[in-house]
Amino acid sequence: MGKAPTIYDVSRKAGVSTATVSRVLNNPGKVNQATRECVENAIRELDYRPLLEARIRTAKDVRRICVCAPHFTANSFVQRLRGIAVAFAGRNYELQVYSVASKNHMDHFIEMLELNRMDGIITLSLPFTEEQILKINAYHIEMAMIEYASPLANCVVINDREGGQMAADYLIRKGRKRFGIACELTKTDYSVFPNLHRLESYREELTRNGFELETRYIYDVMCDTNATYQKFLEIFRSGDYPDAIFATADLHALGILRAAKENNIRIPEDVAVIGFDDIDFADYVGLTTIRQNLDQSGRIAADLLTNRMKDPSRPLQHVQLPLTIIERETA
Repeated sequence: MGKAPTIYDVSRKAGVSTATVSRVLNNPGKVNQATRECVENAIRELDYRPLLEARIRTAKDVRRICVCAPHFTANSFVQRLRGIAVAFAGRNYELQVYSVASKNHMDHFIEMLELNRMDGIITLSLPFTEEQILKINAYHIEMAMIEYASPLANCVVINDREGGQMAADYLIRKGRKRFGIACELTKTDYSVFPNLHRLESYREELTRNGFELETRYIYDVMCDTNATYQKFLEIFRSGDYPDAIFATADLHALGILRAAKENNIRIPEDVAVIGFDDIDFADYVGLTTIRQNLDQSGRIAADLLTNRMKDPSRPLQHVQLPLTIIERETA
């Protein structure tokens, strides 16, 4: 058996520094396309496997899992990642994270999966084409998707339309008469977009019960607490606002609550607020919200993935997690 190729062999063949090879493997977005393709071709031709990864696998039989998401700073992503990390804790898996900003970025990530010797991937709130999923399958890499459904992979999802209906029903039962919704309707990143389903079903349920969701009470605001706070400072100061607001993310709800407090608007007496997600802070601020079991979705996705890795003949599974209204003080 010949000597295994090293990063120096790749460097010489591609005519670049070892630092550039490392960047291609670990941070390809910072390498120009021509150089990146040259290095990737050298890696393929030499069948190079990074030394650390080869050593870890040989010593501990560690399998490599990558978690992909549009970003990892939002609370909902943090909690899902936490659930994944808990599921893999103490087991022989190397867990990596990778942020995906566009379809082209995703295509490049898929191209690099085989080069990086990935065994499995878990995706959070990322859309896929059938072609992309089939390519991953062709590499014999297992995958599990959270918040996106495909018959070609294991999936963990929720029913966003049910969430909008639940919010409307709850607020109606509380005796509210004028209804509003805070949601991000302008898509700003490469991710799934559940807000339209939540908005549509919220409006439909109100209509079925004889109420109207007036256009002026549909607040299109970025899913960011400070942006929502600034928006609702103006809304509450205007004096024209509904007596019930469905925030399609708890981050919206937090901004609404702060703006209401600064305008001496009583919650829930003057305005009832119900959120969506039940992220960690919701309990601390007494937010009534719709729980979608974020940590549990991560743990389930990890189990689905590892079960298929152990037995590729195991049938693919689609798990729909239940939604639950968590009643606290704001509605």
